[in-house]
Amino acid sequence: MKMEGFTLSSVWTVVTLMVSCVLFLLPLKQRERPWLRVLLFSAVCALVGVLCEQIVPPASLVDLALYYCMSSGFFLCCGKIAVAEAMYCGIWALLTQQLATEVILLVRDFSGRWNPLPAGWMDALGIVLGVALYAAIALTIARWMPYQGRYDVGPRQFVSALFLLVFFELLFNLMFSPAAELDSGQAITLLLVQVYCATVLYLQNELFKKSAMRHELETLDRLWHQQKEQYSLAKENIALINRKCHDLKHQVAAMRTIAGPEEREKYLKEVEDSVRIYEAIVQTGNEVLDTVLTEKSLLCEANQIKVNCVADGRQLTFMDPVDLYTIFGNALDNAIESIKDYQDPGMRFIDVQVYAEQQFLIVHISNPLRGPLTFENGLPVSTKPNNGYHGFGLKSIRHTVEQYEGHLTVKEEDGCFHLRILIPLSGTKSKKSWS
Repeated sequence: MKMEGFTLSSVWTVVTLMVSCVLFLLPLKQRERPWLRVLLFSAVCALVGVLCEQIVPPASLVDLALYYCMSSGFFLCCGKIAVAEAMYCGIWALLTQQLATEVILLVRDFSGRWNPLPAGWMDALGIVLGVALYAAIALTIARWMPYQGRYDVGPRQFVSALFLLVFFELLFNLMFSPAAELDSGQAITLLLVQVYCATVLYLQNELFKKSAMRHELETLDRLWHQQKEQYSLAKENIALINRKCHDLKHQVAAMRTIAGPEEREKYLKEVEDSVRIYEAIVQTGNEVLDTVLTEKSLLCEANQIKVNCVADGRQLTFMDPVDLYTIFGNALDNAIESIKDYQDPGMRFIDVQVYAEQQFLIVHISNPLRGPLTFENGLPVSTKPNNGYHGFGLKSIRHTVEQYEGHLTVKEEDGCFHLRILIPLSGTKSKKSWS
Protein backbone atom coordinates (compact mmCIF):
# COMPACT_ATOMS: atom_id res chain seq x y z
CA MET A 1 0.00 0.00 0.00
CA LYS A 2 1.79 3.11 -1.25
CA MET A 3 1.03 6.80 -1.29
CA GLU A 4 3.50 9.34 -2.71
CA GLY A 5 6.48 7.21 -1.89
CA PHE A 6 5.20 6.15 1.50
CA THR A 7 5.04 2.37 2.00
CA LEU A 8 2.88 0.79 4.65
CA SER A 9 4.77 -2.26 5.93
CA SER A 10 3.10 -5.67 6.00
CA VAL A 11 3.83 -5.99 9.72
CA TRP A 12 1.97 -2.74 10.45
CA THR A 13 -0.92 -3.91 8.28
CA VAL A 14 -1.12 -7.26 10.09
CA VAL A 15 -0.94 -5.66 13.54
CA THR A 16 -3.72 -3.16 12.80
CA LEU A 17 -5.79 -5.92 11.17
CA MET A 18 -5.44 -8.14 14.25
CA VAL A 19 -6.48 -5.23 16.48
CA SER A 20 -9.53 -4.75 14.29
CA CYS A 21 -10.32 -8.47 14.53
CA VAL A 22 -10.12 -8.33 18.33
CA LEU A 23 -12.78 -5.57 18.38
CA PHE A 24 -15.27 -7.85 16.65
CA LEU A 25 -14.20 -10.93 18.62
CA LEU A 26 -14.95 -9.46 22.07
CA PRO A 27 -18.79 -9.71 21.85
CA LEU A 28 -18.62 -13.29 20.52
CA LYS A 29 -18.15 -16.62 22.24
CA GLN A 30 -14.44 -17.40 22.41
CA ARG A 31 -12.41 -20.57 22.49
CA GLU A 32 -10.21 -21.58 25.41
CA ARG A 33 -7.22 -19.28 26.09
CA PRO A 34 -8.33 -16.69 23.52
CA TRP A 35 -5.50 -14.21 24.15
CA LEU A 36 -2.84 -16.86 23.66
CA ARG A 37 -4.55 -17.80 20.40
CA VAL A 38 -4.63 -14.12 19.37
CA LEU A 39 -0.89 -13.69 20.00
CA LEU A 40 0.12 -16.90 18.23
CA PHE A 41 -2.15 -16.31 15.24
CA SER A 42 -0.97 -12.69 14.93
CA ALA A 43 2.68 -13.82 14.96
CA VAL A 44 2.00 -16.37 12.22
CA CYS A 45 0.16 -13.77 10.13
CA ALA A 46 2.99 -11.26 10.55
CA LEU A 47 5.48 -13.88 9.35
CA VAL A 48 3.28 -14.71 6.35
CA GLY A 49 2.93 -11.01 5.57
CA VAL A 50 6.69 -10.49 5.58
CA LEU A 51 7.30 -13.53 3.37
CA CYS A 52 4.61 -12.48 0.89
CA GLU A 53 5.54 -8.79 0.84
CA GLN A 54 7.90 -9.23 -2.10
CA ILE A 55 5.61 -11.63 -3.96
CA VAL A 56 2.12 -10.18 -3.63
CA PRO A 57 1.56 -6.85 -5.42
CA PRO A 58 0.65 -4.18 -2.84
CA ALA A 59 -2.79 -2.56 -2.98
CA SER A 60 -4.16 -5.29 -5.25
CA LEU A 61 -7.03 -7.76 -5.10
CA VAL A 62 -4.48 -10.50 -4.38
CA ASP A 63 -3.28 -8.41 -1.43
CA LEU A 64 -6.91 -8.04 -0.32
CA ALA A 65 -7.51 -11.80 -0.58
CA LEU A 66 -4.44 -12.53 1.55
CA TYR A 67 -5.48 -10.23 4.38
CA TYR A 68 -9.11 -11.34 4.13
CA CYS A 69 -8.01 -14.95 4.63
CA MET A 70 -6.01 -13.81 7.68
CA SER A 71 -8.98 -12.00 9.23
CA SER A 72 -11.40 -14.88 8.56
CA GLY A 73 -8.89 -17.41 9.90
CA PHE A 74 -8.51 -15.30 13.03
CA PHE A 75 -12.19 -15.73 13.92
CA LEU A 76 -12.10 -19.46 13.19
CA CYS A 77 -9.06 -19.84 15.43
CA CYS A 78 -10.24 -17.67 18.34
CA GLY A 79 -14.05 -17.71 18.23
CA LYS A 80 -16.66 -20.41 18.68
CA ILE A 81 -18.49 -19.57 15.47
CA ALA A 82 -19.32 -21.20 12.16
CA VAL A 83 -17.29 -20.74 8.98
CA ALA A 84 -19.87 -18.38 7.41
CA GLU A 85 -19.87 -16.22 10.55
CA ALA A 86 -16.06 -16.11 10.59
CA MET A 87 -15.93 -15.03 6.94
CA TYR A 88 -18.55 -12.34 7.58
CA CYS A 89 -16.67 -11.03 10.62
CA GLY A 90 -13.50 -11.06 8.50
CA ILE A 91 -15.15 -8.62 6.09
CA TRP A 92 -15.99 -6.21 8.89
CA ALA A 93 -12.53 -6.46 10.46
CA LEU A 94 -10.85 -5.71 7.13
CA LEU A 95 -13.16 -2.77 6.40
CA THR A 96 -12.48 -1.29 9.82
CA GLN A 97 -8.70 -1.72 9.45
CA GLN A 98 -8.71 -0.05 6.05
CA LEU A 99 -10.86 2.87 7.21
CA ALA A 100 -8.47 3.51 10.12
CA THR A 101 -5.49 3.19 7.75
CA GLU A 102 -7.02 5.69 5.34
CA VAL A 103 -7.52 8.21 8.12
CA ILE A 104 -3.87 7.90 9.18
CA LEU A 105 -2.52 8.08 5.62
CA LEU A 106 -4.78 10.97 4.61
CA VAL A 107 -3.64 13.02 7.58
CA ARG A 108 -0.01 12.24 6.66
CA ASP A 109 -0.70 13.16 3.03
CA PHE A 110 -2.27 16.48 4.01
CA SER A 111 0.76 17.14 6.19
CA GLY A 112 3.05 16.67 3.18
CA ARG A 113 0.95 18.96 0.99
CA TRP A 114 -0.09 21.74 3.34
CA ASN A 115 2.30 21.29 6.27
CA PRO A 116 0.09 23.15 8.79
CA LEU A 117 1.88 21.39 11.63
CA PRO A 118 5.22 19.64 12.03
CA ALA A 119 5.28 16.17 10.47
CA GLY A 120 5.58 14.47 13.85
CA TRP A 121 2.49 16.27 15.11
CA MET A 122 0.48 15.30 12.04
CA ASP A 123 1.56 11.67 12.34
CA ALA A 124 0.45 11.66 15.99
CA LEU A 125 -2.86 13.27 15.03
CA GLY A 126 -3.46 10.60 12.39
CA ILE A 127 -2.77 7.81 14.88
CA VAL A 128 -5.06 9.43 17.47
CA LEU A 129 -7.87 9.68 14.91
CA GLY A 130 -7.30 6.06 13.88
CA VAL A 131 -7.45 4.89 17.50
CA ALA A 132 -10.61 6.97 18.04
CA LEU A 133 -12.19 5.26 15.03
CA TYR A 134 -11.29 1.83 16.45
CA ALA A 135 -12.74 2.76 19.86
CA ALA A 136 -15.96 4.13 18.32
CA ILE A 137 -16.52 0.95 16.30
CA ALA A 138 -15.71 -1.26 19.30
CA LEU A 139 -18.32 0.53 21.44
CA THR A 140 -21.02 0.67 18.77
CA ILE A 141 -21.10 -1.50 15.64
CA ALA A 142 -19.00 -4.39 16.98
CA ARG A 143 -21.30 -4.66 20.03
CA TRP A 144 -24.61 -4.01 18.29
CA MET A 145 -24.40 -6.32 15.29
CA PRO A 146 -24.23 -9.81 16.93
CA TYR A 147 -27.48 -11.33 18.14
CA GLN A 148 -27.03 -13.29 21.38
CA GLY A 149 -23.29 -13.57 20.81
CA ARG A 150 -23.36 -14.79 17.21
CA TYR A 151 -24.13 -13.85 13.62
CA ASP A 152 -26.88 -15.54 11.62
CA VAL A 153 -25.42 -15.10 8.13
CA GLY A 154 -27.26 -16.40 5.08
CA PRO A 155 -25.97 -16.73 1.49
CA ARG A 156 -27.57 -13.49 0.25
CA GLN A 157 -26.18 -11.46 3.12
CA PHE A 158 -22.69 -12.90 2.70
CA VAL A 159 -22.52 -12.43 -1.08
CA SER A 160 -23.67 -8.81 -0.89
CA ALA A 161 -21.20 -8.13 1.93
CA LEU A 162 -18.38 -9.64 -0.12
CA PHE A 163 -19.36 -7.47 -3.09
CA LEU A 164 -19.22 -4.35 -0.91
CA LEU A 165 -15.79 -5.39 0.35
CA VAL A 166 -14.42 -5.69 -3.20
CA PHE A 167 -15.94 -2.32 -4.14
CA PHE A 168 -14.51 -0.82 -0.96
CA GLU A 169 -11.05 -2.18 -1.83
CA LEU A 170 -11.19 -0.76 -5.37
CA LEU A 171 -11.87 2.68 -3.94
CA PHE A 172 -9.03 2.17 -1.45
CA ASN A 173 -6.61 1.29 -4.27
CA LEU A 174 -7.78 4.25 -6.34
CA MET A 175 -7.32 6.63 -3.43
CA PHE A 176 -3.72 5.65 -2.70
CA SER A 177 -2.50 4.77 -6.16
CA PRO A 178 0.50 7.00 -7.12
CA ALA A 179 -0.86 7.29 -10.65
CA ALA A 180 -4.24 8.61 -9.54
CA GLU A 181 -3.00 12.06 -8.43
CA LEU A 182 -6.17 12.87 -6.52
CA ASP A 183 -6.57 16.21 -4.82
CA SER A 184 -7.73 16.45 -1.21
CA GLY A 185 -11.38 17.00 -2.17
CA GLN A 186 -11.49 13.91 -4.34
CA ALA A 187 -9.78 11.82 -1.65
CA ILE A 188 -12.33 12.92 0.96
CA THR A 189 -15.17 12.16 -1.47
CA LEU A 190 -13.87 8.62 -1.96
CA LEU A 191 -13.57 8.24 1.81
CA LEU A 192 -17.19 9.32 2.26
CA VAL A 193 -18.29 6.80 -0.39
CA GLN A 194 -16.46 4.09 1.56
CA VAL A 195 -18.16 5.17 4.77
CA TYR A 196 -21.45 4.96 2.87
CA CYS A 197 -20.59 1.38 1.84
CA ALA A 198 -19.89 0.46 5.46
CA THR A 199 -23.19 2.09 6.50
CA VAL A 200 -25.10 0.09 3.88
CA LEU A 201 -23.40 -3.09 5.11
CA TYR A 202 -24.41 -2.30 8.70
CA LEU A 203 -28.02 -1.55 7.76
CA GLN A 204 -28.13 -4.77 5.76
CA ASN A 205 -26.97 -6.70 8.84
CA GLU A 206 -29.64 -5.05 10.98
CA LEU A 207 -32.37 -5.94 8.46
CA PHE A 208 -31.33 -9.58 8.32
CA LYS A 209 -30.99 -9.70 12.12
CA LYS A 210 -34.47 -8.28 12.64
CA SER A 211 -35.81 -10.77 10.11
CA ALA A 212 -34.24 -13.65 12.07
CA MET A 213 -35.64 -12.28 15.34
CA ARG A 214 -39.10 -11.94 13.78
CA HIS A 215 -38.93 -15.53 12.56
CA GLU A 216 -38.00 -16.74 16.05
CA LEU A 217 -40.84 -14.77 17.65
CA GLU A 218 -43.28 -16.16 15.09
CA THR A 219 -42.14 -19.67 15.97
CA LEU A 220 -42.56 -18.92 19.67
CA ASP A 221 -46.00 -17.52 18.94
CA ARG A 222 -47.00 -20.74 17.15
CA LEU A 223 -45.68 -22.74 20.08
CA TRP A 224 -47.67 -20.57 22.48
CA HIS A 225 -50.92 -21.26 20.63
CA GLN A 226 -49.99 -24.92 20.40
CA GLN A 227 -49.50 -25.00 24.17
CA LYS A 228 -52.89 -23.32 24.59
CA GLU A 229 -54.59 -26.06 22.61
CA GLN A 230 -52.68 -28.77 24.49
CA TYR A 231 -53.74 -27.24 27.81
CA SER A 232 -57.42 -27.33 26.83
CA LEU A 233 -57.09 -30.95 25.75
CA ALA A 234 -55.21 -31.91 28.93
CA LYS A 235 -57.87 -30.25 31.08
CA GLU A 236 -60.55 -32.36 29.41
CA ASN A 237 -58.47 -35.52 29.87
CA ILE A 238 -57.96 -34.87 33.58
CA ALA A 239 -61.67 -34.21 34.06
CA LEU A 240 -62.43 -37.52 32.36
CA ILE A 241 -59.93 -39.34 34.58
CA ASN A 242 -61.48 -37.84 37.69
CA ARG A 243 -64.95 -39.02 36.63
CA LYS A 244 -63.66 -42.51 35.86
CA CYS A 245 -61.91 -42.75 39.20
CA HIS A 246 -65.06 -41.60 40.98
CA ASP A 247 -67.07 -44.31 39.20
CA LEU A 248 -64.48 -46.95 39.99
CA LYS A 249 -64.62 -46.19 43.69
CA HIS A 250 -68.36 -46.84 43.69
CA GLN A 251 -67.82 -50.05 41.72
CA VAL A 252 -65.35 -51.24 44.34
CA ALA A 253 -67.89 -50.62 47.05
CA ALA A 254 -70.52 -52.63 45.16
CA MET A 255 -68.16 -55.52 44.53
CA ARG A 256 -67.56 -56.02 48.21
CA THR A 257 -71.11 -57.42 48.44
CA ILE A 258 -70.29 -60.24 46.02
CA ALA A 259 -70.42 -63.66 47.64
CA GLY A 260 -67.39 -65.86 47.22
CA PRO A 261 -64.27 -64.37 48.65
CA GLU A 262 -61.89 -65.65 45.95
CA GLU A 263 -63.89 -64.22 43.05
CA ARG A 264 -64.51 -61.02 44.92
CA GLU A 265 -60.83 -60.48 45.71
CA LYS A 266 -59.89 -61.22 42.13
CA TYR A 267 -62.16 -58.48 40.80
CA LEU A 268 -61.22 -56.13 43.59
CA LYS A 269 -57.55 -56.49 42.79
CA GLU A 270 -58.16 -55.72 39.12
CA VAL A 271 -60.20 -52.66 39.93
CA GLU A 272 -57.73 -51.44 42.55
CA ASP A 273 -54.88 -51.80 40.06
CA SER A 274 -56.76 -49.63 37.56
CA VAL A 275 -57.59 -47.09 40.27
CA ARG A 276 -53.91 -46.57 41.05
CA ILE A 277 -53.84 -44.10 38.20
CA TYR A 278 -55.56 -41.75 40.64
CA GLU A 279 -52.29 -41.57 42.58
CA ALA A 280 -50.93 -39.47 39.74
CA ILE A 281 -53.53 -36.76 40.37
CA VAL A 282 -51.73 -33.74 41.81
CA GLN A 283 -53.44 -31.18 44.01
CA THR A 284 -51.47 -27.98 44.59
CA GLY A 285 -54.21 -25.42 45.13
CA ASN A 286 -54.04 -24.18 41.53
CA GLU A 287 -56.27 -25.81 38.93
CA VAL A 288 -53.98 -25.04 36.01
CA LEU A 289 -50.88 -26.34 37.75
CA ASP A 290 -52.82 -29.42 38.89
CA THR A 291 -53.78 -30.08 35.28
CA VAL A 292 -50.30 -29.86 33.78
CA LEU A 293 -48.60 -31.70 36.67
CA THR A 294 -51.20 -34.49 36.59
CA GLU A 295 -50.88 -34.85 32.83
CA LYS A 296 -47.10 -35.11 33.03
CA SER A 297 -47.28 -37.38 36.09
CA LEU A 298 -49.45 -39.81 34.12
CA LEU A 299 -46.84 -39.76 31.36
CA CYS A 300 -44.11 -40.35 33.92
CA GLU A 301 -46.00 -43.28 35.42
CA ALA A 302 -46.28 -44.84 31.96
CA ASN A 303 -42.49 -44.50 31.60
CA GLN A 304 -41.69 -45.67 35.17
CA ILE A 305 -40.44 -42.22 36.17
CA LYS A 306 -40.97 -41.01 39.73
CA VAL A 307 -42.09 -37.41 40.23
CA ASN A 308 -41.36 -35.75 43.58
CA CYS A 309 -43.56 -32.68 43.75
CA VAL A 310 -43.74 -30.07 46.51
CA ALA A 311 -45.71 -27.17 45.05
CA ASP A 312 -47.76 -24.33 46.49
CA GLY A 313 -49.99 -23.53 43.54
CA ARG A 314 -51.72 -20.70 45.40
CA GLN A 315 -48.71 -18.51 44.63
CA LEU A 316 -49.39 -18.74 40.88
CA THR A 317 -52.78 -17.06 40.67
CA PHE A 318 -51.33 -13.94 39.02
CA MET A 319 -50.08 -15.90 35.98
CA ASP A 320 -51.99 -16.57 32.77
CA PRO A 321 -53.13 -20.24 32.51
CA VAL A 322 -51.49 -20.76 29.12
CA ASP A 323 -48.24 -19.22 30.39
CA LEU A 324 -48.28 -21.66 33.30
CA TYR A 325 -48.81 -24.54 30.91
CA THR A 326 -45.99 -23.25 28.67
CA ILE A 327 -43.50 -23.08 31.54
CA PHE A 328 -44.27 -26.35 33.31
CA GLY A 329 -45.23 -28.29 30.18
CA ASN A 330 -41.98 -27.50 28.37
CA ALA A 331 -39.82 -27.96 31.48
CA LEU A 332 -41.31 -31.36 32.34
CA ASP A 333 -41.27 -32.51 28.71
CA ASN A 334 -37.54 -31.74 28.56
CA ALA A 335 -36.91 -33.60 31.83
CA ILE A 336 -38.93 -36.66 30.71
CA GLU A 337 -37.18 -36.72 27.35
CA SER A 338 -33.81 -36.55 29.09
CA ILE A 339 -34.28 -39.51 31.48
CA LYS A 340 -36.88 -41.80 29.93
CA ASP A 341 -34.22 -44.04 28.37
CA TYR A 342 -32.12 -44.44 31.54
CA GLN A 343 -31.79 -48.10 32.54
CA ASP A 344 -30.95 -47.35 36.19
CA PRO A 345 -34.25 -46.90 38.15
CA GLY A 346 -32.39 -44.69 40.62
CA MET A 347 -31.86 -42.08 37.89
CA ARG A 348 -35.47 -42.03 36.70
CA PHE A 349 -36.89 -39.23 38.83
CA ILE A 350 -37.87 -35.57 38.52
CA ASP A 351 -38.02 -33.10 41.42
CA VAL A 352 -40.49 -30.21 41.21
CA GLN A 353 -40.60 -27.38 43.75
CA VAL A 354 -42.83 -24.30 43.69
CA TYR A 355 -42.72 -21.89 46.62
CA ALA A 356 -42.54 -18.22 47.59
CA GLU A 357 -39.55 -16.66 49.30
CA GLN A 358 -38.93 -12.97 50.03
CA GLN A 359 -41.60 -11.68 47.63
CA PHE A 360 -40.40 -13.92 44.82
CA LEU A 361 -41.99 -16.96 43.23
CA ILE A 362 -39.40 -19.71 42.84
CA VAL A 363 -39.80 -22.69 40.52
CA HIS A 364 -37.10 -25.35 40.68
CA ILE A 365 -37.16 -28.44 38.45
CA SER A 366 -34.27 -30.91 38.36
CA ASN A 367 -33.44 -34.32 36.93
CA PRO A 368 -30.32 -36.53 36.70
CA LEU A 369 -27.83 -36.31 33.83
CA ARG A 370 -25.53 -38.95 32.40
CA GLY A 371 -23.08 -36.61 30.71
CA PRO A 372 -22.07 -32.95 30.42
CA LEU A 373 -24.16 -30.49 28.44
CA THR A 374 -23.12 -27.93 25.86
CA PHE A 375 -24.49 -24.46 26.58
CA GLU A 376 -25.18 -21.66 24.10
CA ASN A 377 -26.53 -18.24 25.08
CA GLY A 378 -27.17 -19.53 28.60
CA LEU A 379 -29.28 -22.50 27.44
CA PRO A 380 -28.26 -26.09 26.74
CA VAL A 381 -27.98 -27.06 23.08
CA SER A 382 -30.76 -29.45 22.10
CA THR A 383 -29.72 -32.95 21.03
CA LYS A 384 -33.04 -33.68 19.32
CA PRO A 385 -33.20 -33.88 15.52
CA ASN A 386 -34.24 -30.67 13.83
CA ASN A 387 -38.01 -30.80 13.55
CA GLY A 388 -38.87 -27.16 12.89
CA TYR A 389 -39.09 -26.27 16.61
CA HIS A 390 -35.49 -27.28 17.33
CA GLY A 391 -34.30 -25.87 20.66
CA PHE A 392 -37.35 -23.67 21.23
CA GLY A 393 -38.64 -25.34 24.43
CA LEU A 394 -36.37 -23.50 26.85
CA LYS A 395 -36.48 -20.35 24.69
CA SER A 396 -40.25 -20.40 25.03
CA ILE A 397 -39.93 -20.74 28.82
CA ARG A 398 -37.45 -17.87 29.01
CA HIS A 399 -39.59 -15.65 26.80
CA THR A 400 -42.65 -16.32 28.96
CA VAL A 401 -40.78 -15.73 32.23
CA GLU A 402 -39.35 -12.44 30.97
CA GLN A 403 -42.90 -11.17 30.34
CA TYR A 404 -43.37 -11.25 34.13
CA GLU A 405 -40.03 -9.48 34.71
CA GLY A 406 -38.64 -12.81 35.84
CA HIS A 407 -35.33 -14.57 35.28
CA LEU A 408 -34.51 -18.09 34.10
CA THR A 409 -31.25 -19.88 34.92
CA VAL A 410 -30.21 -23.37 33.92
CA LYS A 411 -27.10 -25.14 35.11
CA GLU A 412 -25.47 -28.52 35.52
CA GLU A 413 -24.48 -29.38 39.08
CA ASP A 414 -23.75 -32.61 40.98
CA GLY A 415 -24.73 -34.75 38.01
CA CYS A 416 -28.16 -33.12 37.71
CA PHE A 417 -29.76 -30.58 35.42
CA HIS A 418 -31.32 -27.69 37.35
CA LEU A 419 -33.90 -25.26 35.94
CA ARG A 420 -34.65 -22.33 38.24
CA ILE A 421 -37.18 -19.56 37.67
CA LEU A 422 -37.39 -16.40 39.76
CA ILE A 423 -40.44 -14.12 39.32
CA PRO A 424 -41.37 -11.15 41.53
CA LEU A 425 -44.79 -11.74 43.10
CA SER A 426 -45.57 -8.05 42.69
CA GLY A 427 -44.83 -8.18 38.96
CA THR A 428 -47.45 -8.14 36.25
CA LYS A 429 -47.33 -9.48 32.75
CA SER A 430 -45.70 -6.85 30.55
CA LYS A 431 -47.21 -8.16 27.35
CA LYS A 432 -50.68 -9.61 26.95
CA SER A 433 -50.07 -11.31 23.62
CA TRP A 434 -47.18 -12.27 21.40
CA SER A 435 -49.09 -11.75 18.20
